[in-house]
Amino acid sequence: MAKKIQKPPQNRAISAAAKFERRNQILQAANELVKRHGLMTISVADVARQAGVAKGTVYLYFKTKEEIYLGLHQLWLDRKFDAFHAMIQDPQPIDGSNIGATMAKAMLAESHGLVIASTCHSLMESHIDLETALDFKLKLAQRLGTLGTLLEKRFGHLIPGSGARLLVRAYAMTLGLWQLMDTTSRYHQHETLKGVEVFNTDFATELHAALAAFWHGALDDLPKRKST
Repeated sequence: MAKKIQKPPQNRAISAAAKFERRNQILQAANELVKRHGLMTISVADVARQAGVAKGTVYLYFKTKEEIYLGLHQLWLDRKFDAFHAMIQDPQPIDGSNIGATMAKAMLAESHGLVIASTCHSLMESHIDLETALDFKLKLAQRLGTLGTLLEKRFGHLIPGSGARLLVRAYAMTLGLWQLMDTTSRYHQHETLKGVEVFNTDFATELHAALAAFWHGALDDLPKRKST
């Protein structure tokens, strides 16, 4: 990676608000590096240089590079959740197909986030301490619960608790498709070989189709089937 001009290290944050801002500053720096250079090529030193802080300052907020990845994943998810929340709260009529298209568009807007998400779910088993991993899962469950409840209120035929489970399934479907069709994979250059054509397709097209079909079946088609 090309060397950058190092910014003068900033003073240590003292207040809770300053610490929150410093943590976000580090994560934003890491996010820019991941977008430009990929996930596995960056180091803590690179992140510190990009953020304009000392390397030791980064370790005050993140014990390992893997915890930085998890922090990036959390911010990425928060942005996706915020977009979904705005759509559900919008008074304009929506149906399952609208939700599928909006979710696919949001996921594709920052596709590097899918690389981070895929990596984090395996790292949580081995490279991230249990307390940090559980804290992430608790925050994720809380957001899913809140959004799931809004979804249930918007679509009255959904039973309590089903909204969050639908969101989990849609998220799992997105990650699964990404892992199978990831263009950064070392196998991608060989997917034109005879016998593996099923993987040689456009991820964006497949994601739009999959999420539209999923949400249409969950929110639009189910009431019709129940009434017949």
